[in-house]
Amino acid sequence: MRHGTSRRGGCARRGLTAAGSAALILLAATPIAAQAPATATKTFESTQFRYTVALPAGCRHEEGPGTLDAVCSADLDPEKSAAASNAGSLVLGVVAEVVAGDAGKTASELAQSYSETSFRDELPEAICGESEKGRVKIGNVRQVLEEARVVYTADVICSEIKFLQIAERRASVRLLIVPGTRYRLVARAPREDFEAQKDAIEAFFVSFSELPPGK
Repeated sequence: MRHGTSRRGGCARRGLTAAGSAALILLAATPIAAQAPATATKTFESTQFRYTVALPAGCRHEEGPGTLDAVCSADLDPEKSAAASNAGSLVLGVVAEVVAGDAGKTASELAQSYSETSFRDELPEAICGESEKGRVKIGNVRQVLEEARVVYTADVICSEIKFLQIAERRASVRLLIVPGTRYRLVARAPREDFEAQKDAIEAFFVSFSELPPGK
């Protein structure tokens, strides 16, 4: 995800970055998650990293090398989102990385090359911008081996940082490891906003889709 410049104020991308632009294509606005309240969305497609994802249209969208973020005000208002801070707002993001050494591996082989321990160890810095692991609570860690990929999920609580005036933040993380590529999906927000935006968060995760090779 894309985050602030402070080491502890945002989420670093360490451990899951890729060179070059994600070459994202903005597609037509589309509704998603029929069970959720209707929220206008914009669908983005990355031809380089072979994925599509829908983000709320009322957010500020930021693209970087291998990254795509939506920074959203609490009410998903475009003008408010334009000035919203990454550390104090709802942030929905995708980080994609090409891992050539994983090409052709089975799900069990992928799990051996990137273990649950590796996943846990990366979360404090990557999600909270915290070098002190004790300040980050990690729960509900789960590993699922599917036919051709490994999926890790976790819930994360980032502690309050008083001197930076950053309140406690909560996050849901999903790491998808497929042959040759890794995708980290993150939804993070101040505690109150996280609870209020559960529908938008779930719709974000549901909307993510891998594109077939050659797309």
